[in-house]
Amino acid sequence: MILGRNPLYKLWKGTIAKNLKRRRFDKMMSLIDLPNDRPVKVLEVGCANGKDFIQFAAEKNYEIWGVDIKEYDIEEKVNFQVADAANLPFEDKSFDVVVSVGLLEHIEPMEKLCEAIKEFERVGKHLVHVVPSVSTFIEPHCAKIRFPLRLHRNMMSEQVGMPLHLNFFTEHTWTKFSGFNGCDIKRFYYLPPFIKNTVIYK
Repeated sequence: MILGRNPLYKLWKGTIAKNLKRRRFDKMMSLIDLPNDRPVKVLEVGCANGKDFIQFAAEKNYEIWGVDIKEYDIEEKVNFQVADAANLPFEDKSFDVVVSVGLLEHIEPMEKLCEAIKEFERVGKHLVHVVPSVSTFIEPHCAKIRFPLRLHRNMMSEQVGMPLHLNFFTEHTWTKFSGFNGCDIKRFYYLPPFIKNTVIYK
C-alpha cells in the first residue's frame, strides 16, 4: 500500500501532525521576547515548504523570510530565497529572530555546521532552533527506537534510497558551538512520551 493513500496517514498529516507542529511553534516563540509595537521580522533557515514554521508564523504579525538550499513552493506570503545556511545573503542583525526546525542535524561536515550556526548568530537578534533530543525514545526521521544511542556504524538509515546521516549532540555540546554562546536549552515532548525535541534559544 502507498503510505500517502492510507487514511490513517492522511489523518496524521492533515490534523494530528499540524496540531503538534502548532504546539511546537507556540512553545518556540514563547521562549523569547519579541517586539509587540511593530511587525516582527523573522527568518526561517531550511524552511522547505513552510509546513513546520511558516504556516503558523503567517497567522501572526510577522514579516516572514525563508531560505532553503533549493526552490520550494510555499502557500503563505513569504520572502523566499535560495541560499546556503552557511552563507546567508543578509546584513548583520537583519532579523528579530532566526529559526530552524529539524535542520541542524542534517548539516555536514562539522565545519559547515559551525559556519551555519555562526551565520544564524550574525543575522539574528534572537535565535530559536529545534533539533532532535539525544534522549528521544523514537527518532522520527527513521522511526527507530533509541537511535541516537547506537554505534556510529549503525547511525544511518535508508530514506528514498539514500543514506540518512544525522548529527546528535547533548544539550551541553550544542551550547559549545561559538554561535550558540549564551543560549539556553529547553527540552519538550513533540509527541509524548515518544518523541522529544531540544530547543536552543536566546
